[in-house]
Amino acid sequence: MITEADARMLIDRLLKEDGWDIHNKNQVSTEEATADGRADYLLKNSRTQPLAVIEAKRFSIDPYSAKAQAKAYAQRKDRQALLCA
Repeated sequence: MITEADARMLIDRLLKEDGWDIHNKNQVSTEEATADGRADYLLKNSRTQPLAVIEAKRFSIDPYSAKAQAKAYAQRKDRQALLCA
């Protein structure tokens, strides 16, 4: 079974390939606290303002079922972009 941890490894690799420094918390925050949970990833601009939320789920979960969760996180951070992986 492919787990959420496996999905996170894939997300980490894709972010690195796209030029994001996943170890720099000014660019990529993980487990970002929200009012009702935690966003798996929060991508930030050069001023550390939120750009996008990424929600990781194990491969057996339909990504659209997590869409509402990620959308709520993005709206709380006043962002319109979200990615489900």
